[in-house]
Amino acid sequence: MRRLIAAALWLIALPTVALDEAGLRAQHMQRLDEPAPDFVLRDASGTAVHLAALRGRPVIVHFWATWCIPCRKELPTIQALARRLANTDCVFLAVAIDTGAVDLRAYAADLGFILPVYRAGDGEISDRYWSWGIPATYLIDRDGAIAGRALGPRDWTSDSMLALMRRFTAR
Repeated sequence: MRRLIAAALWLIALPTVALDEAGLRAQHMQRLDEPAPDFVLRDASGTAVHLAALRGRPVIVHFWATWCIPCRKELPTIQALARRLANTDCVFLAVAIDTGAVDLRAYAADLGFILPVYRAGDGEISDRYWSWGIPATYLIDRDGAIAGRALGPRDWTSDSMLALMRRFTAR
């Protein structure tokens, strides 16, 4: 009986890897807990990225546009977050909703953003993801569910955000 109680107490003491409601709320994020609609993105060379193929890994999908001033300020913090989570298996997808002939890679590089950049119009992705406006960021968990959604800009490098993202990417 003592072993059973000790084991139960040990399990309770383990840090949770799930994104709790309070942690999301503290970062002004919403919990959705719904399946992420599948999509296909293509990079500049035409290589396809399927969301379904990323199942088993945490995915951060960030929607932005070159004409969006808050996006311009936020992109470097997304890049900094990616650097801080480089030792995890988290996948970052930066998706521009621009429809013009803007050179997205050059634009992003001018901001010091070196993660791969995708144009929504070059793939098959529903505007449902950004219908609330941009910037919009989705946290898709290892099971393919939307664990959280951030609408509007934020600092992805704050200590509290980094702690939340470490819980999100933990195994």
